[in-house]
Amino acid sequence: MTINTRWILLLAACGGAAIASLLRSKRYREKQAQEAELHEWENEGGHLASSPEVSDTLVTTGSA
Repeated sequence: MTINTRWILLLAACGGAAIASLLRSKRYREKQAQEAELHEWENEGGHLASSPEVSDTLVTTGSA
């Protein structure tokens, strides 16, 4: 390998690492923002929908 080829490979590796770092930090910021919004929503009294309540009486259809 010539010295020029080694420099190109080194620069390509550094560029790939830099791009990966930028993408990771973007995802990290988005995740933190989503968690902050969820926390704020919960503090405002927000909650998930409750499951439908099951009654104790059994309702059947048909002739008795």
